[in-house]
Amino acid sequence: MKPMRERGVIIFSILLLVLAACGGGATEETSEPVEEVVAESLDSPAVTTAKAVKTGKGITDEPCPEAVGGIPTGANPAQGCIYLGLLNDYTGPFAAASVALETGQRAFWLYVNSTGGIGGYSVAISEGQDTAYNPQKHLEGYNAIRNDVAALAMSIGTPQTVFILDELDADNMVTAPMSWYSGWSYKSVDRGLVVEFGSAYCADGMNAADWIADNNPLPSPIGKIGIIAYQGDYGGDWAAGVREAAKKNGWKIAWEYIPPITEFDVAQAAGLLVTDPVDAYFPALSPTLMAQVMGGAAQAGVTPLAMLAAPSFNDAFVQEGFALKGLFESGLVYNLAFVDPYEADTPGHAAMRATLGSFTESASTFLVAGWSSQYHLKGVLEAAVKGGDLTRAGIRRAASNVNVESDGMMPTRELGQNRADTESSIGKPDGSIASGVQLLSSRYVGKTAKAYDWEAGPCS
Repeated sequence: MKPMRERGVIIFSILLLVLAACGGGATEETSEPVEEVVAESLDSPAVTTAKAVKTGKGITDEPCPEAVGGIPTGANPAQGCIYLGLLNDYTGPFAAASVALETGQRAFWLYVNSTGGIGGYSVAISEGQDTAYNPQKHLEGYNAIRNDVAALAMSIGTPQTVFILDELDADNMVTAPMSWYSGWSYKSVDRGLVVEFGSAYCADGMNAADWIADNNPLPSPIGKIGIIAYQGDYGGDWAAGVREAAKKNGWKIAWEYIPPITEFDVAQAAGLLVTDPVDAYFPALSPTLMAQVMGGAAQAGVTPLAMLAAPSFNDAFVQEGFALKGLFESGLVYNLAFVDPYEADTPGHAAMRATLGSFTESASTFLVAGWSSQYHLKGVLEAAVKGGDLTRAGIRRAASNVNVESDGMMPTRELGQNRADTESSIGKPDGSIASGVQLLSSRYVGKTAKAYDWEAGPCS
């Protein structure tokens, strides 16, 4: 961005020319060319390719390490390094997903580095910080790396990311969330700091209800449903979407169990399924608690139709030897996601499979989530390079309004437009497929999401 004084001189010069053309009193003519300038602000991206790039914290002239976390970075030793931070959950409720998420993210930047990097730099994610899905530990993890990284490759959890937003704001620290809260799509909430991607939990909740209403495998219509979720912007957002679609479909919500995550009682959740039966229920949990709730109800002989929010499912549920494999593959369980599973036919999926195949045999949906979560951050960094400013402020400016894409894995997204994405991937657990998911509908948008006023703000 040009210094304020220089931009003021340019704008004043243009104003004089306009006055002269209109007979506004300027009597002298000048043959000096006037530079054509496109105004830039925090709300608009850089639009011209700069000759030089300004850098700041988290960017070094020294090359990136060859490997981090046991995964090669693919860094070019002749390039400097852009360091990204990682706030992950290694010991909390999403610990079962953490390794795959991180592997997908590191593999993505290995791929980017092998194809040239970002503006003459390679990219490396630093050692991950364990947040245990706890807001205070999230802040501690952030404080440990805040002076060493240019942006965050991941901040896991909605309440946890909200908890550190003031710190991110003070540092101009942009992050890719591992969270699909609808609020990330609105500047009043994310402050231009959160590089959102994928369909919001709220939209997924709507689409889960609408899709199963039109594709009901039960012998009778769905009439009564339940909702099980964590309190907060994961479960709250999902529940808001389910409620909205329940009204559209004329369903009765028999009960909701949405306590704080620290007070979640598996026996109470499973007990509701047993003592107050419903035709279908809509859970937004961690994979571990999802299996416990479903298993507890199944022991009592209760197996209603289940539509799972994306973070509730783990491909381990359909692997040989898992006690509930038969239940998950029974045709009574479906799962939502913001992106199609590992086997999908897009250029992005193909690049992911080729890269990951060199060091893992897994096809977990969490690998896909980790990989795809980095595409929009890549687009933001590229826009910052184009504008000549890879400082944190420049990265934030680029993130506030730029078109980003993902090699077909997700729809093209214009960041900072105060609207949530609504396209969901609908799947069915299937252990005969490497990812554990049979894709039933790609980029599905139901009637509720289509009719909803997404410009009104977050769902919860």
